[in-house]
Amino acid sequence: MTAQILTIVILLAFIELAGKTYAYFNPGYENLYAIPDRVVGWRLTPNLEYIHTGSHWYENEFRVKVKHNSLGFRDSERSVSKPPGVTRIALLGDSSVSARQVAFKNTSGQTLEKLLNQNSRTKKSKIYEVLNFGIDGIGVGQSFLTYRQYASAFDPDYVFLFVFEGDIWRTVSPQSAITDKISSSRRLSIRPVFNIKSTPSESKGSFPNSLLKALNFSSFYQLLNNLDKKEIKPQVTSLPTEEEYVDLINSFKILITEKKIAEISKKLKPLDLLFFAPKQNIFDEFLNLQADRIKREYGGNRTKVREHEIFLVDLWGKLEFGLSKLKEMLKPELRLRREFDKLIKAYRPKRPGVLFGGNDNFSNFESVIFVNLKVLESLNRDIVNAGKKFIVVDASSHIIKHGRLPANLLSDILQKYCKVNDIGYIALSQTLNDAKNSGIQTLWPKDGHFNENGQRIFGEAMFEWVKES
Repeated sequence: MTAQILTIVILLAFIELAGKTYAYFNPGYENLYAIPDRVVGWRLTPNLEYIHTGSHWYENEFRVKVKHNSLGFRDSERSVSKPPGVTRIALLGDSSVSARQVAFKNTSGQTLEKLLNQNSRTKKSKIYEVLNFGIDGIGVGQSFLTYRQYASAFDPDYVFLFVFEGDIWRTVSPQSAITDKISSSRRLSIRPVFNIKSTPSESKGSFPNSLLKALNFSSFYQLLNNLDKKEIKPQVTSLPTEEEYVDLINSFKILITEKKIAEISKKLKPLDLLFFAPKQNIFDEFLNLQADRIKREYGGNRTKVREHEIFLVDLWGKLEFGLSKLKEMLKPELRLRREFDKLIKAYRPKRPGVLFGGNDNFSNFESVIFVNLKVLESLNRDIVNAGKKFIVVDASSHIIKHGRLPANLLSDILQKYCKVNDIGYIALSQTLNDAKNSGIQTLWPKDGHFNENGQRIFGEAMFEWVKES
């Protein structure tokens, strides 16, 4: 017995030593890659060069050399004035656009630029420049601000906006994980947010009821009320089956018609879009805390090697995660349970009798959708008034954050809203899902962002749109 224990101890010690050796030669890096921005909330740090390995303490899935330009974006240096004979394309969006998980040459923007300049049908003696204005962690509202503050000055002929489900919540949520990288006991409300002004007939601060009832998703909230979280954990059978869940999603998608979206667009037009900038004291606190941490922990730099952890603990966590995924493959009802746990947390009304009231964690789904549609309306107006074309790139039913049902509903709403309002639309989710079903991995399994395949498909989808336009 003693010999067996000793053998196990030696084996574990060897694994730990091997893991630490790998981590020593393949370290993870922690980077303060963003700076406070008074208009957008934050943007990438100008002229910063560093190695990005994700959030793990050692190099796990990728190791990418990242360089920001002098304006604070992951792009080449560009002249503000557009050279003669050049067609410019601006990409707006979050970390899926800045794409720090792949080499710059493999980003969607560079893929698009290369395809456009090589293709005889699109070239026609033109030169194309694709400018990347992606900023990690921002939402649809901040992309609108990025266009006004930065991208519009470069006179782009086309403006592509990447959207996934998480982006719409960022439009209305002032808190951001970007402040987790500074030493503070709380998340700072550093994000500028948007809302819609109440009509004179509505009480101050309330959302227009005529809009909330337009799509009539009340039965969704009632379902979540009925599926009490405490009851569904021990009784998987109380949950809908996979087939029933798909039928449920489709039953709600039927409610989203072009006629309804046209009516919603009409009701949104006279409403004022409200903008709320971060309070000056909060902005200053963010600025000061980051400066203090750079001095105290980073030695005046913005990048450092992450501290090593116990490799065996890390390995055990990966084994547990792998086993949980295996269980979900063998028992699909477990995946459904996790799905409905997320839905209940995000969308179940705080007060059962107030179905459209939202909860402490999330606002009502429809109200968030409509605020974002109002932002899209405003962004489109800016772009059209400049004589340019706006295109929404929708990945919301592929990169799913809070559940398949809301992600699919968002995709349908965006598609019909763009059609009704003459906005370009790319159903990127469909192409990505087709690739996934064909066995092509589009996301880094642990990091969750696009890998080289995902970025390539993203760039090719935009190229096809430009080629056919």
